[in-house]
Amino acid sequence: MVHALETIHQLLKSGGILLDLHPTNEPATIDVRLREQIIPAGWISESDDYVEYEWADEAAAAAVGRGLFARERSGTFKFVWHADSMSELRAYLAEEWKDAIVDDVTAMRTEELLKLPLQGKEILVSEAIRIARYRCT
Repeated sequence: MVHALETIHQLLKSGGILLDLHPTNEPATIDVRLREQIIPAGWISESDDYVEYEWADEAAAAAVGRGLFARERSGTFKFVWHADSMSELRAYLAEEWKDAIVDDVTAMRTEELLKLPLQGKEILVSEAIRIARYRCT
């Protein structure tokens, strides 16, 4: 990852801006929306415990430490995506988030909530995303 930041540094003009967005190492939450009510169902874990996001943070810190970039601002925000069923969620995860794990208890709880005889049901997955702006020095 540091090599990628070195390459970006070479491509940017002095004073250019690098925006870094990636998930934090906080597990994504799974909630079920039943009309206006949001009910927690569990979490998505990763087979590698979100280690790649820590590596990204460490690489950015190393690039700042070497004087390649100066961090100007940083923060976090929640990114929420939606699914209509556990099978839809599992299909998405199998395609886009291959090391994601939804434990059996979370899956069963989610499916039970979705079986309730109500309109306006959906699965909400919330991820904490880190955003930072760096200036090329």
